[in-house]
Amino acid sequence: MIRRTGITLALLVVAMSQPARAVDITDQRGHSIAFDKPPQRIVFLPIPGPATFIAIDGSERKIAGMNGYSASAMREELLGKMFPGFAKIPTNVVTGAADPSNFNPNVESILALRPDAVFQWATSAIDVLERTGLPVLGMRVGSQAEIAGFITMLGQVAGNEPRAAAVLARQEEEKRRIEAAMSGVAESQRPRVLYFNRAAQTLRVSGSKAHNEFYIRMAGGQNAVDENATQITVTIEQVLSWNPQVILLGTFDTAMPSDIYGDPRWQGLDAVKARRVYKFPLGGYRWDPPSQESALGWIWLAGLLHPERESSNLRAAMRDWFSFLYRHDLTDDEIDGVLFAAQNRQSAGYERYLTR
Repeated sequence: MIRRTGITLALLVVAMSQPARAVDITDQRGHSIAFDKPPQRIVFLPIPGPATFIAIDGSERKIAGMNGYSASAMREELLGKMFPGFAKIPTNVVTGAADPSNFNPNVESILALRPDAVFQWATSAIDVLERTGLPVLGMRVGSQAEIAGFITMLGQVAGNEPRAAAVLARQEEEKRRIEAAMSGVAESQRPRVLYFNRAAQTLRVSGSKAHNEFYIRMAGGQNAVDENATQITVTIEQVLSWNPQVILLGTFDTAMPSDIYGDPRWQGLDAVKARRVYKFPLGGYRWDPPSQESALGWIWLAGLLHPERESSNLRAAMRDWFSFLYRHDLTDDEIDGVLFAAQNRQSAGYERYLTR
């Protein structure tokens, strides 16, 4: 069941005829920058920035440059189909090859793009960019509060603050609904959930300080890792000692449920015995880190952990959200691709998300 917000269409779109206006933007470091008008040429070094900006601005046309790692994911997946202009956006804004951990700016290339604003992680090589005189906005998205701050900032950058507010209002509405549905779940009824940020080569899991902790708890689970950390590189022996009841495979590498089910080293895990290993969906952006599509990830996970409490029609919710975020009507085949239907089909309970 979908619960639509009462926000009117008038709040979602700013008329194109509105004159440009000066704007003062305070970034997520607390630094303020004055712009004569909303930036028209923007460079994003952090990988989540472009997809979220598109959801606010409605187009890729203002993106002057972006990290090659985020570009490759978008071009190959659904966002590239919805916004084919991605193919023309320069990607040489970081040094070296495209890598999810590389945010070192290629200063010469960025300057050549003549950006009006550059987004960089608030704690990652930001000073070298500021020394060029470019307006640099520091961003953070490590928690739900931070992604809300980032979306709010993007609304200012796009000159469309009502649109950003509408995205956040819909997320908050879904968050409250799921929290209410899971409010009576006792600790003993919460399955032990292990999220793998990486599982194909290195085993990297999320501790209690990671954003994953937030939505695992909200969806009625408990993090199998109680270490006070964000990402932890671990051994197979440590995973076996935690013995998770549910395993979530992130979208930052190629690991699939079949890799876990087919590996003899994992056969003693409760999650493997119960066939409760799932690949996180990948839509316009990844559903495992915080983003504009986070609410869909919450619905997806809550339905897998407690289907008796979460009765939403995920496929209908996806159509609703993609229409709202991207003005795109999803087909059944596109939904199956986002949900990794073929790869997750063999896992317990996944039939509720499938049509065939």
